[in-house]
Amino acid sequence: MGSLLRVVVLSLLAAWLGGCADRAVDLRYTPNPAIERLPRAEAITVFRFTDVRGVEGDHGDPFRVGGIYNGDGMRYAKIMTPDPWPDTLTQDLVAGFTQRGVSAVGAPDRMYVEGAMVATPLVLTGEIHNFSTEARWLGLMAHVSGIVRLFGQGGTPLVTKPVSARVRWLPDVKLPPDQPVLEGLLNVAIDEFVTKVVTDPEVTQYLLAVRQ
Repeated sequence: MGSLLRVVVLSLLAAWLGGCADRAVDLRYTPNPAIERLPRAEAITVFRFTDVRGVEGDHGDPFRVGGIYNGDGMRYAKIMTPDPWPDTLTQDLVAGFTQRGVSAVGAPDRMYVEGAMVATPLVLTGEIHNFSTEARWLGLMAHVSGIVRLFGQGGTPLVTKPVSARVRWLPDVKLPPDQPVLEGLLNVAIDEFVTKVVTDPEVTQYLLAVRQ
């Protein structure tokens, strides 16, 4: 890390560590205008993703989305969101598919059980390994990653693959102008994760498979 960047990071951390209270961030997905719309596609239901973040997620706390740490790795404060992030992620994926021209339905309050009957030809679900924004002495970073699973209507596995979006704060990184740095980093990572999922070539293949 350059000396100037380190000074900026240390200054930001000093400001945040002025008190040890938890910090709040809002999750705001911004649809990517560059997402190409599909001329026709099968409908899809997006189910709640499983939280497998481990201790970084405070054993599945749906409101915890990161932390602020000192140089020894000690956490001074948690970063929280007012709404459960798995619900928000489901809604963001629905919005991403909708922007792509796909008829998408969200089931943020339910986990998918393989073979369960659904009204759409396709089902999207998965597990999240990282969903956090962090402030550490070495820098500021957000990371959203996991395993995405696409099923056919009868529960047939179609696609299983890892998807990851990692954003590190640097002076030239463009963040939403109306958001604090840690909040902006997480929202950019969410935007990238959603875009990668809804435009994935294998997922797209099945969205178009029946009607071609």
